[in-house]
Amino acid sequence: MVGINSSRNEIVKRQKIMYIIISLFAVVALLSCCVIFSIKINNYSDDFSTFSNNIASVNKNVSSSYAVMEMDRNILLDGKNADCSLPMASTTKVMTAYIACLSGKLQDTVIIPKSAVGVEGSSIYVKEGEKYKLIDLVYGLMLQSGNDAAEAIALYLGGSIDGFAQLMNEQVQKLGLKNTHFVNPHGLHNDKHYTSAYDLAYITCEGLKNEDFAKICSTKIYKFQLETGENKCYINKNKLLNLYDGCIGVKTGFTKKAGRCLVSAAKRNGVTIVSVVLNHGDMWNSSMANLNRGFDKTQGVVIAKGNECFAKVKAPSGQILNLGFNEDITFSALKNEQINITYDIKLNKNLPELVQKGEIVGEIQFFNDKHLLFTKKIYTI
Repeated sequence: MVGINSSRNEIVKRQKIMYIIISLFAVVALLSCCVIFSIKINNYSDDFSTFSNNIASVNKNVSSSYAVMEMDRNILLDGKNADCSLPMASTTKVMTAYIACLSGKLQDTVIIPKSAVGVEGSSIYVKEGEKYKLIDLVYGLMLQSGNDAAEAIALYLGGSIDGFAQLMNEQVQKLGLKNTHFVNPHGLHNDKHYTSAYDLAYITCEGLKNEDFAKICSTKIYKFQLETGENKCYINKNKLLNLYDGCIGVKTGFTKKAGRCLVSAAKRNGVTIVSVVLNHGDMWNSSMANLNRGFDKTQGVVIAKGNECFAKVKAPSGQILNLGFNEDITFSALKNEQINITYDIKLNKNLPELVQKGEIVGEIQFFNDKHLLFTKKIYTI
C-alpha cells in the first residue's frame, strides 16, 4: 500500500508541475499577444497619420468639388464634396496674400533674393537685388499669379519657405479649419499641399474682410514704379471681373494634377457671395452658376441709410450728438431667416467739449437675435 501511495503522490506532483508549465506558457502567450496587439495599434496610428496627409489616398474617389459661401457670416450655402481635400494650385495665393495683408508690412521695401528669381511657372520676372514694396509684390501675386512674387513674399515674411508655410498653417488653425495643409506659398504641386472647397471659401471670406486684400484682388490693372524708375503694369487674369456683374475677385489656379481651379466673389445689394471650384474644366461657367445660386438664397437688408441720422445720444459734455454712417449699412440675410436687429453704441472716451460734424465718435455693434453680426464706426451727422 505504501508503494501505491508513493506512486500516486509522484503522479500528483508531476501533474502539478505540468499544470504550472502549461500556465506559464499560457501567460507568456497572452503577453505576446498583448505586445503584438499593441504594436499593431501603434502601426495603425502611424499609417493613419500618413494616410491623412496623402492626397492620392484621401481623395482616390473624389476628383472635383465646390463650395458656395456667404461672406459676412461664413455660411455655407451650397456645395459638393466641400470637405474633401484636393490640390488647389495657385488659389493657394489667397492665403499668401491674406497673411501679407495681415502683416502690417505692406509698405516695407523687399530686396529680391536670388532664390526667388526664375521660380517655375507663372512669373512677374523679378530680378535679384531689385527693390519692391511688399504691396507691389502682392499685386503681382494676385493679378499675374507670380510664383516668384510668392517666394519673395514668403522669404521676407517667413524667413524661409518652410517658415512661411508654418505661418500659413498657424492661420489655418486659428480659423479652425480641418482639411487644409500648406507647404509652399504658390501652389506648385506637392502631395502634402491641399485644401478643401469649404476651407478655401472660408479663408477667402476672411480675406475679403480685410480692406487691403479686398482692394488688391478686385483690381483689374495695377501700375507702379520701381525705385530705379522702371514702370511696371500688372493685368488681372481673372476673366470674371469683366464677365460677371458685381465680381470683386479673387484668384485663378491651374496645374496638371489640380486641374482648373477658381476662387470667385461678387457683391450685389449688400450681399457678398464666395464660390470655390476645384478641378472644374469649365470653371468660369461653374463659378457664375455658383454665384447665382448664392444670391438666390440670400438677401440684403438695409439696417441704416448712409448720411442720415440713425440715433441721438448725449455726450458727457451734455451735447446731443446726431449719429450715423457715411454709407448704407447692410445685413446679409438668408431668405426666410428671422431677423431681429438690435445695437449697442459705445462712445469714445475723452470726447472734446464740442464735437464737430463728420467726426468718428465711437463704435456700434449690430446684433441679430443677440448674435453679434459686425462692428462699425459711427460718425456725427
